[in-house]
Amino acid sequence: MRTLPRLALAGILLAAPLGGCGATGTAHLVVTQSTDAALNSADHLGHMAPATFAGITISIKNIGTGPIRGLTVTDLLPAGFHFYQVTTVTGNAIRTGTQDPSGPANPTWGLWTLPAPTSGKDSELVLSFKVQVATKPGSYDNTLRISGVNSGAIDQSPLTLIVEPRPSLTVATAAATGQVVTGGTATYVITVANVGSAVAKGVAASVSLPGGFLYLSTTGFEGNSARVEYVDPTGSSLLPVWGTWNVPGAVNGAPGVLRITFQVRILPGVQPGIYDMTTAITASADVPVQVLGGQAPLAVGKGTSVPISMQVGATSLYAARGGPVMYVITVENDSIDAAQSVAVTDSLPSDLTFANTNSITINGAPVGSNLVPAPGSATPQWGPFTIPAGGFSGSILVITFTARVSGSAALGPHPNVVSGSSSNAQITGGSDATPVTITAG
Repeated sequence: MRTLPRLALAGILLAAPLGGCGATGTAHLVVTQSTDAALNSADHLGHMAPATFAGITISIKNIGTGPIRGLTVTDLLPAGFHFYQVTTVTGNAIRTGTQDPSGPANPTWGLWTLPAPTSGKDSELVLSFKVQVATKPGSYDNTLRISGVNSGAIDQSPLTLIVEPRPSLTVATAAATGQVVTGGTATYVITVANVGSAVAKGVAASVSLPGGFLYLSTTGFEGNSARVEYVDPTGSSLLPVWGTWNVPGAVNGAPGVLRITFQVRILPGVQPGIYDMTTAITASADVPVQVLGGQAPLAVGKGTSVPISMQVGATSLYAARGGPVMYVITVENDSIDAAQSVAVTDSLPSDLTFANTNSITINGAPVGSNLVPAPGSATPQWGPFTIPAGGFSGSILVITFTARVSGSAALGPHPNVVSGSSSNAQITGGSDATPVTITAG
Protein backbone atom coordinates (compact mmCIF):
# COMPACT_ATOMS: atom_id res chain seq x y z
CA MET A 1 0.00 0.00 0.00
CA ARG A 2 1.06 3.62 -0.41
CA THR A 3 3.02 4.98 2.55
CA LEU A 4 1.81 8.35 3.84
CA PRO A 5 4.42 11.15 4.10
CA ARG A 6 5.97 11.68 7.51
CA LEU A 7 7.39 15.03 8.62
CA ALA A 8 8.37 14.75 12.28
CA LEU A 9 8.85 11.15 13.41
CA ALA A 10 8.19 10.91 17.12
CA GLY A 11 9.12 7.42 18.19
CA ILE A 12 8.50 3.72 17.81
CA LEU A 13 6.27 1.64 20.03
CA LEU A 14 7.17 -2.03 20.25
CA ALA A 15 4.52 -4.33 21.61
CA ALA A 16 5.39 -7.41 23.55
CA PRO A 17 4.32 -10.59 21.71
CA LEU A 18 0.54 -10.71 21.55
CA GLY A 19 -1.30 -13.97 21.93
CA GLY A 20 -3.06 -15.22 18.85
CA CYS A 21 -6.40 -15.88 20.63
CA GLY A 22 -6.87 -19.13 18.77
CA ALA A 23 -4.98 -18.12 15.61
CA THR A 24 -1.61 -19.48 14.50
CA GLY A 25 1.37 -17.26 15.32
CA THR A 26 1.67 -14.13 17.42
CA ALA A 27 1.12 -10.46 16.67
CA HIS A 28 3.88 -7.88 17.01
CA LEU A 29 2.98 -4.18 16.74
CA VAL A 30 5.23 -1.36 15.60
CA VAL A 31 3.56 2.04 16.13
CA THR A 32 4.83 5.43 14.95
CA GLN A 33 3.50 8.98 15.25
CA SER A 34 4.20 11.95 12.97
CA THR A 35 2.91 15.50 12.47
CA ASP A 36 2.59 17.97 9.61
CA ALA A 37 3.70 20.82 11.87
CA ALA A 38 6.79 22.69 10.62
CA LEU A 39 9.93 20.66 11.37
CA ASN A 40 12.64 22.53 13.27
CA SER A 41 16.13 21.64 12.01
CA ALA A 42 17.67 21.99 15.48
CA ASP A 43 15.47 19.64 17.50
CA HIS A 44 13.60 17.81 14.68
CA LEU A 45 10.27 18.47 16.41
CA GLY A 46 7.04 20.00 15.12
CA HIS A 47 6.72 23.70 16.00
CA MET A 48 3.41 25.62 15.95
CA ALA A 49 1.86 28.93 16.90
CA PRO A 50 -0.69 28.94 19.75
CA ALA A 51 -4.30 27.94 18.93
CA THR A 52 -3.46 26.85 15.37
CA PHE A 53 -4.30 23.48 13.79
CA ALA A 54 -1.87 20.57 13.38
CA GLY A 55 -2.19 17.21 11.68
CA ILE A 56 -1.20 14.00 13.48
CA THR A 57 -0.76 10.61 11.79
CA ILE A 58 -0.64 7.30 13.68
CA SER A 59 0.74 4.22 11.90
CA ILE A 60 0.16 0.81 13.51
CA LYS A 61 1.98 -2.07 11.80
CA ASN A 62 1.74 -5.76 12.64
CA ILE A 63 5.07 -7.39 11.79
CA GLY A 64 4.36 -10.61 13.67
CA THR A 65 3.12 -13.98 12.51
CA GLY A 66 -0.47 -13.73 13.78
CA PRO A 67 -3.33 -11.18 13.89
CA ILE A 68 -4.51 -8.94 16.71
CA ARG A 69 -8.27 -8.75 17.23
CA GLY A 70 -10.52 -6.18 18.93
CA LEU A 71 -7.91 -3.46 18.36
CA THR A 72 -8.86 -0.06 19.87
CA VAL A 73 -6.79 3.12 19.51
CA THR A 74 -7.20 6.17 21.77
CA ASP A 75 -5.10 9.33 21.34
CA LEU A 76 -4.36 10.90 24.74
CA LEU A 77 -4.17 14.55 23.72
CA PRO A 78 -1.92 16.91 25.70
CA ALA A 79 -3.57 19.39 28.07
CA GLY A 80 -5.13 22.28 26.17
CA PHE A 81 -5.31 20.38 22.86
CA HIS A 82 -8.68 19.57 21.26
CA PHE A 83 -9.62 17.03 18.59
CA TYR A 84 -11.04 18.72 15.46
CA GLN A 85 -11.67 16.22 12.67
CA VAL A 86 -10.58 12.94 11.03
CA THR A 87 -8.55 13.40 7.85
CA THR A 88 -8.05 9.85 6.52
CA VAL A 89 -8.27 6.22 7.67
CA THR A 90 -6.28 3.80 5.50
CA GLY A 91 -4.59 0.40 5.61
CA ASN A 92 -5.66 -3.23 5.46
CA ALA A 93 -7.14 -3.55 8.95
CA ILE A 94 -10.60 -5.13 9.01
CA ARG A 95 -13.25 -3.19 10.92
CA THR A 96 -15.27 -5.37 13.28
CA GLY A 97 -17.06 -2.65 15.30
CA THR A 98 -17.75 1.04 14.80
CA GLN A 99 -16.33 3.55 17.28
CA ASP A 100 -15.36 6.97 15.89
CA PRO A 101 -14.18 10.19 17.55
CA SER A 102 -16.89 12.58 18.78
CA GLY A 103 -16.43 16.02 20.27
CA PRO A 104 -13.18 17.72 21.31
CA ALA A 105 -12.03 15.09 23.83
CA ASN A 106 -9.49 12.28 23.29
CA PRO A 107 -10.39 10.59 19.96
CA THR A 108 -11.00 6.81 19.95
CA TRP A 109 -11.21 4.43 16.97
CA GLY A 110 -12.31 0.80 17.01
CA LEU A 111 -12.81 -2.06 16.66
CA TRP A 112 -10.31 -3.61 14.22
CA THR A 113 -8.63 -6.87 13.35
CA LEU A 114 -5.08 -6.27 12.12
CA PRO A 115 -3.88 -9.37 10.28
CA ALA A 116 -0.29 -10.58 10.08
CA PRO A 117 1.72 -9.48 7.02
CA THR A 118 1.67 -11.80 4.01
CA SER A 119 4.01 -12.16 1.03
CA GLY A 120 6.23 -9.37 2.28
CA LYS A 121 3.39 -6.83 2.36
CA ASP A 122 2.87 -4.61 5.40
CA SER A 123 -0.18 -5.10 7.59
CA GLU A 124 -1.01 -1.57 8.75
CA LEU A 125 -3.70 0.74 10.13
CA VAL A 126 -3.08 4.46 9.48
CA LEU A 127 -5.16 7.13 11.25
CA SER A 128 -4.75 10.82 10.31
CA PHE A 129 -6.56 13.66 12.05
CA LYS A 130 -6.33 17.33 12.98
CA VAL A 131 -6.16 18.91 16.41
CA GLN A 132 -6.38 22.48 17.67
CA VAL A 133 -3.25 23.09 19.72
CA ALA A 134 -3.03 24.78 23.11
CA THR A 135 -2.94 28.56 23.52
CA LYS A 136 -0.16 28.38 26.14
CA PRO A 137 3.42 28.02 24.80
CA GLY A 138 5.40 24.98 25.89
CA SER A 139 6.45 21.42 25.06
CA TYR A 140 3.60 18.90 24.80
CA ASP A 141 3.69 15.12 24.51
CA ASN A 142 1.03 13.24 22.56
CA THR A 143 0.65 9.61 23.67
CA LEU A 144 -1.50 6.65 22.66
CA ARG A 145 -3.48 3.92 24.39
CA ILE A 146 -3.68 0.78 22.24
CA SER A 147 -5.46 -2.36 23.32
CA GLY A 148 -6.87 -5.55 21.86
CA VAL A 149 -8.62 -8.73 22.94
CA ASN A 150 -5.28 -10.56 22.83
CA SER A 151 -2.94 -7.62 23.53
CA GLY A 152 0.03 -7.59 25.87
CA ALA A 153 2.04 -4.76 27.41
CA ILE A 154 2.91 -1.92 25.04
CA ASP A 155 5.73 0.56 25.61
CA GLN A 156 5.50 3.86 23.76
CA SER A 157 7.44 6.99 22.97
CA PRO A 158 5.42 10.23 22.74
CA LEU A 159 5.16 12.62 19.84
CA THR A 160 6.57 15.91 21.13
CA LEU A 161 4.96 19.10 19.81
CA ILE A 162 6.31 22.58 20.57
CA VAL A 163 3.89 25.51 20.90
CA GLU A 164 6.05 28.58 20.43
CA PRO A 165 5.62 31.98 22.09
CA ARG A 166 4.61 33.85 18.96
CA PRO A 167 1.56 35.69 17.63
CA SER A 168 -1.44 33.77 16.36
CA LEU A 169 -4.20 35.74 14.65
CA THR A 170 -7.83 34.84 14.09
CA VAL A 171 -10.17 36.97 11.98
CA ALA A 172 -13.92 37.12 11.47
CA THR A 173 -16.08 39.49 9.43
CA ALA A 174 -19.80 39.84 10.11
CA ALA A 175 -22.68 41.90 8.76
CA ALA A 176 -24.47 43.91 11.45
CA THR A 177 -27.87 43.09 9.91
CA GLY A 178 -29.02 40.06 7.98
CA GLN A 179 -30.88 41.86 5.17
CA VAL A 180 -30.68 45.15 3.28
CA VAL A 181 -32.34 46.53 0.16
CA THR A 182 -30.69 47.65 -3.06
CA GLY A 183 -29.65 51.31 -2.95
CA GLY A 184 -29.17 51.13 0.84
CA THR A 185 -26.18 50.80 3.13
CA ALA A 186 -24.77 47.89 5.09
CA THR A 187 -22.55 47.85 8.17
CA TYR A 188 -19.78 45.31 8.66
CA VAL A 189 -17.44 44.48 11.54
CA ILE A 190 -13.96 42.98 11.14
CA THR A 191 -12.56 41.47 14.33
CA VAL A 192 -8.89 40.48 14.53
CA ALA A 193 -7.80 38.65 17.71
CA ASN A 194 -4.25 37.71 18.70
CA VAL A 195 -4.56 34.53 20.81
CA GLY A 196 -0.79 34.03 20.75
CA SER A 197 1.74 35.10 23.35
CA ALA A 198 3.69 37.72 21.36
CA VAL A 199 2.82 40.99 19.65
CA ALA A 200 1.65 40.73 16.03
CA LYS A 201 3.35 43.65 14.32
CA GLY A 202 2.30 45.58 11.23
CA VAL A 203 -1.20 44.09 11.02
CA ALA A 204 -3.30 45.32 8.09
CA ALA A 205 -6.83 44.29 7.10
CA SER A 206 -8.60 44.39 3.75
CA VAL A 207 -11.84 43.13 2.23
CA SER A 208 -12.80 42.34 -1.33
CA LEU A 209 -16.38 43.62 -1.72
CA PRO A 210 -18.99 41.97 -3.94
CA GLY A 211 -19.78 43.55 -7.29
CA GLY A 212 -22.00 46.61 -6.86
CA PHE A 213 -20.85 47.17 -3.24
CA LEU A 214 -18.77 50.32 -2.68
CA TYR A 215 -16.89 51.37 0.45
CA LEU A 216 -18.62 54.34 2.10
CA SER A 217 -16.96 55.14 5.45
CA THR A 218 -15.19 53.78 8.53
CA THR A 219 -17.31 54.35 11.61
CA GLY A 220 -14.92 53.18 14.34
CA PHE A 221 -11.84 51.33 15.62
CA GLU A 222 -11.96 49.41 18.90
CA GLY A 223 -9.69 47.18 20.94
CA ASN A 224 -6.33 47.40 22.66
CA SER A 225 -4.14 47.52 19.54
CA ALA A 226 -1.71 50.37 18.85
CA ARG A 227 -1.88 52.00 15.44
CA VAL A 228 1.60 52.57 14.00
CA GLU A 229 0.76 53.71 10.46
CA TYR A 230 -2.33 55.42 9.06
CA VAL A 231 -3.62 53.74 5.91
CA ASP A 232 -7.36 54.16 5.28
CA PRO A 233 -9.61 53.31 2.32
CA THR A 234 -10.49 55.82 -0.35
CA GLY A 235 -14.15 56.58 -1.11
CA SER A 236 -16.03 54.15 -3.39
CA SER A 237 -13.23 51.58 -3.13
CA LEU A 238 -13.92 47.96 -4.09
CA LEU A 239 -10.94 46.79 -2.02
CA PRO A 240 -10.78 48.87 1.17
CA VAL A 241 -7.55 48.52 3.17
CA TRP A 242 -6.82 49.58 6.76
CA GLY A 243 -3.39 49.67 8.37
CA THR A 244 -1.33 49.22 10.36
CA TRP A 245 -1.48 48.07 13.98
CA ASN A 246 0.56 46.21 16.55
CA VAL A 247 -1.90 43.76 18.11
CA PRO A 248 -0.74 42.64 21.59
CA GLY A 249 -0.61 38.99 22.61
CA ALA A 250 -3.02 37.35 25.01
CA VAL A 251 -2.75 38.27 28.69
CA ASN A 252 -4.38 36.07 31.34
CA GLY A 253 -6.37 34.32 28.62
CA ALA A 254 -7.70 37.56 27.06
CA PRO A 255 -6.46 38.08 23.47
CA GLY A 256 -5.29 41.31 21.93
CA VAL A 257 -8.10 42.71 19.77
CA LEU A 258 -8.53 44.99 16.78
CA ARG A 259 -12.09 45.69 15.66
CA ILE A 260 -12.94 47.74 12.53
CA THR A 261 -16.50 48.88 11.80
CA PHE A 262 -17.29 50.22 8.33
CA GLN A 263 -20.19 50.90 5.98
CA VAL A 264 -20.70 50.16 2.30
CA ARG A 265 -23.16 51.50 -0.26
CA ILE A 266 -25.15 49.00 -2.35
CA LEU A 267 -25.85 50.29 -5.84
CA PRO A 268 -29.49 50.28 -7.04
CA GLY A 269 -28.62 47.91 -9.88
CA VAL A 270 -27.52 45.06 -7.59
CA GLN A 271 -29.73 42.03 -8.12
CA PRO A 272 -31.48 40.47 -5.10
CA GLY A 273 -29.56 37.56 -3.64
CA ILE A 274 -26.98 36.47 -1.09
CA TYR A 275 -23.62 38.27 -1.18
CA ASP A 276 -20.47 37.58 0.80
CA MET A 277 -16.93 38.93 0.77
CA THR A 278 -13.31 37.90 1.20
CA THR A 279 -11.27 39.18 4.15
CA ALA A 280 -7.45 39.27 4.19
CA ILE A 281 -5.04 39.88 7.08
CA THR A 282 -1.34 40.59 6.60
CA ALA A 283 1.37 41.26 9.16
CA SER A 284 5.11 40.90 9.70
CA ALA A 285 7.01 37.82 8.58
CA ASP A 286 6.26 35.76 11.70
CA VAL A 287 2.48 35.81 11.01
CA PRO A 288 1.14 33.99 7.92
CA VAL A 289 -1.18 35.81 5.52
CA GLN A 290 -4.82 34.83 5.99
CA VAL A 291 -7.35 35.08 3.14
CA LEU A 292 -10.85 33.92 4.11
CA GLY A 293 -13.66 33.73 1.57
CA GLY A 294 -17.38 33.39 2.23
CA GLN A 295 -17.34 35.97 5.01
CA ALA A 296 -20.34 38.00 6.23
CA PRO A 297 -23.18 36.70 4.00
CA LEU A 298 -25.82 39.39 3.39
CA ALA A 299 -29.26 39.09 1.79
CA VAL A 300 -29.98 41.95 -0.61
CA GLY A 301 -33.43 42.87 -1.90
CA LYS A 302 -36.96 42.70 -0.58
CA GLY A 303 -38.46 39.25 -0.39
CA THR A 304 -35.12 37.46 -0.69
CA SER A 305 -35.47 33.89 0.53
CA VAL A 306 -32.98 33.11 3.27
CA PRO A 307 -33.18 29.42 4.20
CA ILE A 308 -30.87 29.71 7.23
CA SER A 309 -31.29 32.63 9.66
CA MET A 310 -29.45 33.58 12.85
CA GLN A 311 -30.34 35.56 15.96
CA VAL A 312 -28.47 36.51 19.12
CA GLY A 313 -29.62 38.14 22.33
CA ALA A 314 -28.59 38.56 25.96
CA THR A 315 -30.81 36.99 28.60
CA SER A 316 -30.82 40.23 30.61
CA LEU A 317 -31.02 43.91 29.67
CA TYR A 318 -28.25 45.06 32.02
CA ALA A 319 -24.86 43.80 33.19
CA ALA A 320 -22.37 45.25 35.65
CA ARG A 321 -18.69 45.91 35.04
CA GLY A 322 -16.74 42.75 35.82
CA GLY A 323 -19.92 40.67 35.77
CA PRO A 324 -21.27 37.96 33.46
CA VAL A 325 -23.60 38.22 30.46
CA MET A 326 -25.42 35.16 29.12
CA TYR A 327 -26.15 35.09 25.38
CA VAL A 328 -28.34 32.76 23.33
CA ILE A 329 -27.57 32.20 19.62
CA THR A 330 -30.36 30.65 17.55
CA VAL A 331 -29.74 29.22 14.06
CA GLU A 332 -32.88 28.06 12.22
CA ASN A 333 -33.02 25.88 9.11
CA ASP A 334 -36.37 26.24 7.32
CA SER A 335 -35.24 24.52 4.12
CA ILE A 336 -36.02 20.99 2.92
CA ASP A 337 -32.32 19.99 3.02
CA ALA A 338 -29.93 19.50 5.91
CA ALA A 339 -27.38 22.29 6.39
CA GLN A 340 -23.92 20.71 6.39
CA SER A 341 -20.68 21.83 8.13
CA VAL A 342 -22.33 24.79 9.87
CA ALA A 343 -19.87 26.96 11.82
CA VAL A 344 -21.05 29.79 14.11
CA THR A 345 -18.99 32.88 15.06
CA ASP A 346 -19.92 35.50 17.66
CA SER A 347 -18.13 38.88 17.34
CA LEU A 348 -18.53 40.03 20.92
CA PRO A 349 -18.86 43.73 21.76
CA SER A 350 -15.78 45.61 22.83
CA ASP A 351 -14.99 45.09 26.54
CA LEU A 352 -16.66 41.64 26.54
CA THR A 353 -14.83 38.30 26.23
CA PHE A 354 -15.95 34.67 26.08
CA ALA A 355 -16.07 32.81 29.41
CA ASN A 356 -17.69 29.41 28.85
CA THR A 357 -20.24 27.47 26.80
CA ASN A 358 -23.35 26.59 28.81
CA SER A 359 -25.10 24.29 26.35
CA ILE A 360 -25.48 23.40 22.66
CA THR A 361 -28.64 21.71 21.36
CA ILE A 362 -30.26 20.86 18.03
CA ASN A 363 -34.03 20.54 18.30
CA GLY A 364 -33.63 20.22 22.06
CA ALA A 365 -31.06 17.38 22.01
CA PRO A 366 -27.52 18.09 23.29
CA VAL A 367 -24.73 18.05 20.69
CA GLY A 368 -20.96 18.51 20.83
CA SER A 369 -18.69 21.00 19.07
CA ASN A 370 -15.26 20.20 17.65
CA LEU A 371 -14.37 23.90 17.74
CA VAL A 372 -13.86 24.86 21.38
CA PRO A 373 -13.58 28.61 22.09
CA ALA A 374 -10.77 29.60 24.43
CA PRO A 375 -11.74 31.59 27.54
CA GLY A 376 -11.04 35.26 26.88
CA SER A 377 -11.73 35.01 23.14
CA ALA A 378 -13.31 38.02 21.45
CA THR A 379 -14.70 35.89 18.60
CA PRO A 380 -15.78 32.48 19.97
CA GLN A 381 -16.55 29.85 17.32
CA TRP A 382 -18.48 26.58 17.45
CA GLY A 383 -19.02 23.77 14.97
CA PRO A 384 -19.08 22.13 12.58
CA PHE A 385 -22.74 21.08 12.95
CA THR A 386 -25.28 19.37 10.69
CA ILE A 387 -28.70 21.02 11.12
CA PRO A 388 -31.44 18.71 9.83
CA ALA A 389 -34.00 19.89 7.28
CA GLY A 390 -36.60 21.99 9.04
CA GLY A 391 -39.44 22.49 6.60
CA PHE A 392 -42.48 24.36 7.87
CA SER A 393 -41.74 23.97 11.59
CA GLY A 394 -38.01 24.71 11.34
CA SER A 395 -34.97 22.89 12.72
CA ILE A 396 -33.10 24.89 15.34
CA LEU A 397 -29.54 24.96 16.70
CA VAL A 398 -29.27 26.82 20.03
CA ILE A 399 -25.93 27.84 21.58
CA THR A 400 -26.01 29.33 25.09
CA PHE A 401 -22.81 30.80 26.46
CA THR A 402 -21.54 33.23 29.08
CA ALA A 403 -19.35 36.28 28.42
CA ARG A 404 -17.41 38.34 30.94
CA VAL A 405 -17.57 42.15 31.11
CA SER A 406 -14.27 43.99 31.60
CA GLY A 407 -13.92 45.82 34.90
CA SER A 408 -13.20 49.02 32.96
CA ALA A 409 -15.90 48.57 30.30
CA ALA A 410 -17.49 51.67 28.81
CA LEU A 411 -20.96 52.32 30.18
CA GLY A 412 -23.97 52.06 27.87
CA PRO A 413 -25.26 49.64 25.21
CA HIS A 414 -22.91 47.06 23.69
CA PRO A 415 -24.33 45.47 20.50
CA ASN A 416 -23.41 41.90 19.62
CA VAL A 417 -23.05 40.39 16.11
CA VAL A 418 -23.16 36.74 14.96
CA SER A 419 -22.29 35.19 11.62
CA GLY A 420 -22.10 31.70 10.16
CA SER A 421 -20.85 29.57 7.29
CA SER A 422 -21.91 26.28 5.72
CA SER A 423 -20.73 24.00 2.92
CA ASN A 424 -24.17 23.93 1.26
CA ALA A 425 -26.46 26.53 2.88
CA GLN A 426 -26.82 30.30 2.68
CA ILE A 427 -26.55 31.76 6.17
CA THR A 428 -27.21 35.37 7.11
CA GLY A 429 -25.82 36.80 10.30
CA GLY A 430 -27.68 38.80 12.90
CA SER A 431 -27.31 41.26 15.75
CA ASP A 432 -29.13 41.64 19.05
CA ALA A 433 -32.26 43.75 18.76
CA THR A 434 -31.78 45.05 22.32
CA PRO A 435 -28.04 45.30 23.13
CA VAL A 436 -27.06 44.68 26.74
CA THR A 437 -26.40 47.89 28.69
CA ILE A 438 -23.28 47.95 30.86
CA THR A 439 -23.73 49.65 34.24
CA ALA A 440 -21.25 50.76 36.91
CA GLY A 441 -22.45 48.14 39.35
